[in-house]
Amino acid sequence: MQVSTFTSKFDAMLKGNYTFTPDEQAGYHLFNGKGNCNSCHVDGRGTTLTPGQVDTSTTATANPPLFTCFGSANEGLPLNPRNAFYYQTTPDSFGFIGNPFGFGYRDLGMGTFLRSGFGSGPNPNRTWVQFAPMVDGQFQVATTRNVAMTPPQCPTTEAGTGKPYFQKEFFHNGYIKSLKQLVHFYNTRDTSFAKNVTSGHCPPGTIERVTCWPMKEVPNNLDTTTGMLGLTDTEENQIVAFLETLSDGFTTPYPNSDTFTGACMTCNPATDPNCSPSRQGNGELIPTPPLPPCASAICGVAPVPSPPIP
Repeated sequence: MQVSTFTSKFDAMLKGNYTFTPDEQAGYHLFNGKGNCNSCHVDGRGTTLTPGQVDTSTTATANPPLFTCFGSANEGLPLNPRNAFYYQTTPDSFGFIGNPFGFGYRDLGMGTFLRSGFGSGPNPNRTWVQFAPMVDGQFQVATTRNVAMTPPQCPTTEAGTGKPYFQKEFFHNGYIKSLKQLVHFYNTRDTSFAKNVTSGHCPPGTIERVTCWPMKEVPNNLDTTTGMLGLTDTEENQIVAFLETLSDGFTTPYPNSDTFTGACMTCNPATDPNCSPSRQGNGELIPTPPLPPCASAICGVAPVPSPPIP
């Protein structure tokens, strides 16, 4: 991965050329402390943890830091029924079927790769196959650099801020729609907000992505360094403010990667209850259909997942 030659607010701060706002500074301390973000998105500094947590952070290998450990983790995302892959069950004009298993598909991530399973390229080292059950559900830890980057005409990723926004989809399946939701998920995934339902079926009196997190698609090998962090609403927002300082506009070697010819999204919080970073995207929720068991062609490939994937 190339190190950006552009300058983010964070990089300028390290050089003494930028002073964090109070919220950005607080978010930086939370990123390395109570939020435990730095355990995976390393910046070369140790993580200050709460009692009972384990510091898994490591020293960054680049300067300026890349904010990733280059590892993998299962963050316990719910299955996203808006993923078009679940509906690619009929042959195209060439007879190819993208996903013959429909909603029987489960994304085992690294585990599928090690088994050379459905949809994956061949594992280049067969001696790794034995480790597949240990990494089921894990995906690459992405850098947090440019996580808030948007086209110039859409100044934010967050709805309801009074600015036109650029809708992103975060994590491997796009279930999370804003940085606020992302931090809130890390913060509350394993609290009383965790419900034994699928997306689109949160109990009455709850709000999906706010006070209801649907069940995990792959509960195996869950990253437990997050999930119940005890962050306040203000502290969540402060971490978002810090994440927004990591945008540096780096597009080399793809100079046109930020060219956007579409329209920015807008909404009115006075008339749209989902016009907020917390509820962003909830107007487009669809109910997950009844899920069949995980297809044997995915979860029945040796070595099989342990425990079994629902």
